[in-house]
Amino acid sequence: FLLNLAISDFLVGAFCIPLYVPYVLTGRWPFSRGLCKLWLVVDYLLCTSSVFNIVLISYDRFLSVTRAVSYRAQQGDTRRAVQKMVLVWVLAFLLYGPAILSWEHLSGGSSIPEGHCYAEFFYNWYFLITASTLEFFTPFLSVTFFN
Repeated sequence: FLLNLAISDFLVGAFCIPLYVPYVLTGRWPFSRGLCKLWLVVDYLLCTSSVFNIVLISYDRFLSVTRAVSYRAQQGDTRRAVQKMVLVWVLAFLLYGPAILSWEHLSGGSSIPEGHCYAEFFYNWYFLITASTLEFFTPFLSVTFFN
């Protein structure tokens, strides 16, 4: 599980930050609209998967302490561990990916000015409250409980 977290954090530094630096320095998105969408999907995916990976690690440690005997019996089953890690990535994508990719089509057009790159739902409070609950408050409470 730690390797899964390390991969997502490494990719933030290898892909997301190099594309974000010119945007911050110049105040304008220097790349295409398509690269903007790709960057947004990958950035949100990687950051959300990091949060969910921390929850998964906390849950795994919780099980190792509270159910030590059955936990040890399952240690050789790598298939279940891989399934949990894949689930983390799928849930992380489903939280923001469809919204980033389809929001402008569902709302009838893009509201983002030329030269800028941020998610179309940036000013939609209903979506932000829901996503924040799923990405921050629920993991926060889960990690608090598991630790």
